[in-house]
Formats: sequence, structure tokens, C-alpha cells
Amino acid sequence: MFCTIITANYAHYALALHDSLIQFNRDIEFSVFISQGNLSETIESELVKRPNIKTYYFDDLAVNSLVKDLKGKYYHEYHDAYRWGMKPLFLEFLLKTYDKVIYLDSDLYFFNDYEFLFDNLEKANVLLTPHWRSANPDKEYSNFVHNFRDGLYNAGFIGASRGAEKALEWWAKMVLFKCEVNRKDGYYVDQRYLDLMPVIFEDVEVLKHKGCNVANWNQVICERTPGKDGEVLINHQFPIVFIHFTNTMLTGIFYENDKLLKPYLEKYRDQLLKYSDIDIIEDYYEKGRFKKSRSENDFKKKNKKKGVVDTSKSFLNKIYRKLS
Repeated sequence: MFCTIITANYAHYALALHDSLIQFNRDIEFSVFISQGNLSETIESELVKRPNIKTYYFDDLAVNSLVKDLKGKYYHEYHDAYRWGMKPLFLEFLLKTYDKVIYLDSDLYFFNDYEFLFDNLEKANVLLTPHWRSANPDKEYSNFVHNFRDGLYNAGFIGASRGAEKALEWWAKMVLFKCEVNRKDGYYVDQRYLDLMPVIFEDVEVLKHKGCNVANWNQVICERTPGKDGEVLINHQFPIVFIHFTNTMLTGIFYENDKLLKPYLEKYRDQLLKYSDIDIIEDYYEKGRFKKSRSENDFKKKNKKKGVVDTSKSFLNKIYRKLS
């Protein structure tokens, strides 16, 4: 069982992700929690054709008091925090029915078989993917530093099997406690808490397959190398299992050292176009390269209202220019 969480306007991403999954298993089950909004008639009709997709809403999970608490705190003021906090609670909910569940961000796409991920959950309660950011400050200082700012593990993928319930509930409580971009104090939305999970819980495994969660941030440790018939391998060894198509991934493909992955992006774009009129490549060229993530923007807006001083590098550079 795979699952994802979306707002209704991201439903085309969930459908493309499902397309990538059923390439390798037509019978794989896929659950979608819709945190906000109503699905269009076109999307609804597409979902009806897919018997192995189930959709869920707040009322389906509201028996859990943490679900209610998260909605009460974040739903209107900072909806992303509600959506992120629902990851562990949605996993916990699904584990009542399924032995193993893997959460995926909706902007992931699979290019090779994934069954081994469920095999890993035979012996682990929780499965985490590292960012694989640079471990050498001399090679790539910026990404090296982000190990300590944004966390060692990427919250866009997390696997869980029965026995993970305590760890998942703890994670949800941490997001309820605080979910913000505040690197100065060591917080990065729901993600930094994952650093603690292997320390305080048993049977937490770190996925070492470097073809998983290929992203802009892991270009140094996960080197893209040519394989046979146009396939790209990671470090001449690992086939690409899935790519995380964040905005920075597109930046890497068009402006940095990830040009080998352009055919993978084009395949992903074409799949999305089956369900949406938005061409993500054209959209990127129009407005994407310098676009900040929603989490960064929302945190800045909230702190501006509270009068919190911005200590980011770009802000300090502006001050320096004014003084010099």
C-alpha cells in the first residue's frame, strides 16, 4: 500500500504518481488523503476508473483527537503544517488495515520496480530516506550546511509497518508542538524531527539504495552516470527507482549538473499533461527558477506579522549594501 496527501488542486500529481506505480504492479493499492478543496468532475471520473485508489477526508480520520488538534491549530493559518502533520496520522490510520504502508509526496515519480521497499519493512518498523547531501564542505559547502539546517532525512518518503505506531504518533505530536522554518532554533517544518527517530525508537532503518529519492540536493554523493540504452545510473551502480521533482530538481536539470535527467523530467511532464493543462516545464521557465517554497514564504509572512527579524543571508546582504 502506498499513500499520499494532497490539496484537491494537486490531484493531477497524485494520478501521475499512481500511473508510475502501476507500471510495476497493476494491483498496487493507493490511498489519497485530500486535506483541502473539492476534486473536479474530470478528476473524480478518472478516480472512479481506478478501483485500487481510495480517497479520504478529515471526517474519515477524525476519530483520532490528534487529527482534530492539528486541524484546529493549522488548517486555516498554515495549511501546509496541517497537511504535513497528517502524514504520520494517515500512516497510522492505514496500518489498522494494512501491514505495510509507504507515504510518498505527490511530486515523486517511479521509473523502476519498488517491491524491495516493502521487503525492507519486513524487518523494520520505519523506513527513512537520507537526503544524501554532500558530506564534504570543500566539494559542496551549501548542501553540506543544509545537513544541519533541514535535516538528514527527507520527509517526502517514509515507510511504516505495524509496530511503528508509537513513532508515528510521536512525530505527529512534534508537528503539533511546532512546525515552522526556523533554522536558527533548529526547526524545519515536519522534517527535522526525523533526525531523532532512529535514536529514540527501535527498528528504524535508513534506506541505502541511492536510486531512491533522487533529487537536486544529492548530486555529489549520488552521481548521475550513463548506463545502457539511455538509462541513467547512480554511481555506475544503482538504477533510478524514483525521482523527487521539486522546483530545485528542475533548476538542476536546466541550469546545473543534472542534464542527464532531462528525459526523465520530460516523461513526467507528459504524464501530468494527461490530467492538467499546466506544462510544468513551461511553467518553470515562466516563474519557477527563483520561486521560494511555500513553507519558506508562509513562515516569513507569519514572522513579519509578529515582528521577528529576518536573519537570512539575502536579507543581511541587502543591509550590507545599504551601509556600504
